[in-house]
Amino acid sequence: MYPTHRENLCKQLPNGAVAILTANDIMPTNGDGTMRYIPNVNLYYLTGIHEEDAMLILCPHHPDPSLREILFIKRVDQLFVKWLGKRLNKAEAAAVSGISTVYYADEFHTCLKKIIPLCDAIYLNKDEHMRSENLTQTREDRLLQELKQLYPLHRYERLYPILARLRAAKTPGEIELFRKACDITETGFRRLLKTVKPGKSGLQVAGELIHEYMQHNATWSGYEAIVASGPDTCILHSRASEKIIHDGELVLIDAAASWQYYNADLTRTIPANGRFTARQRQYYDAVLRVHKQLRQHVRAGVPVTEIWKASNELLLGELSGLGLCSAEDIRRNGASYYLDKHCYHNVAHFLGLDVHDTGYFYEPLPAGAIISNEPGIYNEEEGIGVRIENDLLVTATGYEDLMEHIPREAEEIEELMNI
Repeated sequence: MYPTHRENLCKQLPNGAVAILTANDIMPTNGDGTMRYIPNVNLYYLTGIHEEDAMLILCPHHPDPSLREILFIKRVDQLFVKWLGKRLNKAEAAAVSGISTVYYADEFHTCLKKIIPLCDAIYLNKDEHMRSENLTQTREDRLLQELKQLYPLHRYERLYPILARLRAAKTPGEIELFRKACDITETGFRRLLKTVKPGKSGLQVAGELIHEYMQHNATWSGYEAIVASGPDTCILHSRASEKIIHDGELVLIDAAASWQYYNADLTRTIPANGRFTARQRQYYDAVLRVHKQLRQHVRAGVPVTEIWKASNELLLGELSGLGLCSAEDIRRNGASYYLDKHCYHNVAHFLGLDVHDTGYFYEPLPAGAIISNEPGIYNEEEGIGVRIENDLLVTATGYEDLMEHIPREAEEIEELMNI
């Protein structure tokens, strides 16, 4: 699928343009430690290469066909191999990516001199995700500074908007990878239902999930496992911890699988002892109704903001049904007051190589987009938080629920927990 992704990108580059992408940095921890390496997903999207020091040059209108696509990989010596293992050689990198011209990363500037003089515009990527709060200088930032110093008279253009829109509409190959991530997530959740009980910690619950994911050569989706119990179910990103789950509490689990860097996103809220109380069931049924009804608003051509709006209207109705506000309260205090108090996150975001994937919320959804469907209602006073999340594939006429087969009905959850 990587040649298709590159072809789609190159179609949007004007004559005289070159696009350059680079791998992410290896980030330090303390001493001589480093964090787990996370590849630059835009580079991976275009090449299938997830090694550090990789780079890509795309110059589709270059007169020399061998210089229209150039992949750069790390040059390694025997000492490197002894400590860190083998890396892709040129033939292997060409086979993975479908790019025939492969050089070592230390040859980048030599190759660039054969390309830049024939170009007017240089397209570079910079993280413009609307939710990004990163203040750390990245390798992409340094590449921009370096190229502007070497080639100050060229025009520099934004690659992010092109890639964001391309990545929002998943290709068939991507959709199959995402389905696999959802299937693995199902196996983990079914395993979890057999093991959650009072006296367990959040870390032990998360351990059941990751054990199952790893049996399928998968790993966590791109976020720390969220396992919250009792009042902590009202904290959106309450990380799994050593805190003990108590009898009578709800347990909120938001921790899906990642398969070949494609990230599923699942949330379920279950009773610690296998039985919902009457009040917990009221909350659960309210959120489940919104979860099901909201899907009818999903189809290609509808902006995500419209889905958010529909969700808020449904949630307000359920808040009234739960006795958390009345129509008079809403007229007096405003809808936003109660939404901010009890439903304090949006119901949908893009999914893919990033858990909060690229895409534009205000633009019509393309067919092939994958979005979350995750309404939630939270009440700190009662110590009850319920969120239910599935992943939806957007189609021309509606949607396909990629997690329809994962237990979601209250009766099914109770039955599986009490086998």
